[in-house]
Amino acid sequence: MKIEEILTGILIICSVILFILLCIYFYMIYRKYLKERSFTKINNYIQQNDRDWYNYLVLNRPLRNHSTTKNELAAIDTIFVSYVTTMNKDEILERASTYAALNMKNYYVKQLTSRDESDRLHALQRTLVLELKFLVPLIERRLKENRTGSMEEYLLMLKVAARYNRNLFLAHMYKPRLTFYDNEYHQLLSTIDDSYCDYFRDHFEELPIQLKLAFLEYSCINRNLNPSYLSLFEQLLTSECAGIRLRALRAISSYGKISDVKHYEIFVDSTHWEERLVVAEILRFVTEDDSYTYLKKLMLDPNSNVRKQAALSLMDLPDGQAVLQQVSGSEEHIPSTQASAEESR
Repeated sequence: MKIEEILTGILIICSVILFILLCIYFYMIYRKYLKERSFTKINNYIQQNDRDWYNYLVLNRPLRNHSTTKNELAAIDTIFVSYVTTMNKDEILERASTYAALNMKNYYVKQLTSRDESDRLHALQRTLVLELKFLVPLIERRLKENRTGSMEEYLLMLKVAARYNRNLFLAHMYKPRLTFYDNEYHQLLSTIDDSYCDYFRDHFEELPIQLKLAFLEYSCINRNLNPSYLSLFEQLLTSECAGIRLRALRAISSYGKISDVKHYEIFVDSTHWEERLVVAEILRFVTEDDSYTYLKKLMLDPNSNVRKQAALSLMDLPDGQAVLQQVSGSEEHIPSTQASAEESR
């Protein structure tokens, strides 16, 4: 092959690549132009019609006829979310939801069935915020067919299922179609109502281990738990799983009550310093004589974090200051621990 032919071939290939790159470049510019023009139309609609929507949503006055182009529907969607989330009134949500069901069904269905994930995520978010019940059967079908999409999309679908289909939600909590870790379970647990927590409490032994651990972690921050949860937490103190024991202790510490201080004696001598640390935290609200005995022992713990927490807990108890001074006076290394505790306070 002559060198001229080789050079000609290379030139043709470079020309084709350059042409393709130029096409992509101009396509991206065109897409950006369309997006900016759409954004402008949406903002213009909101500015021109916000008063009409205020009268309809807030004052419950009849609504003038509004055309329904794609941009206008997107603007109405923005208006609805703004009013529902900022004013947080049931009547506003009901009017927005009713209007969407009557006039925007096709708009949201197209988004939910779109190949573009951002459109599907938008429809799922709106299902939750605007209570778009007409989308629920479609979402349930996707879950039943295991069309989960990304983790973000899957979690949003499960949040919808938690609100409208209890059995379907629980089925996916027991056997998630994607791998769940603490973060994913926490996202779901933080958005469901307390009846689910009661269910997980009553069926704790049946839960997968990762859900058990996440549920106990969530219990540490949930302030709406009733006294019946303490019984579960204390039963779990005898678990063979160190992760469950530690999280049960943390949940009890957050709960702020115990049934009997004797249940916690074993943890004062635990081989895990984290368990000794949490027990020192728990003893801060136990005023029985044994509590002082255990804290005095934990003041001599080889772990500095445990010693510091024991000192802090003593300072929270009646007569704890006197006990702390007594222990500090009898041990050479304790005064620094007392000072650290006072600084932490």
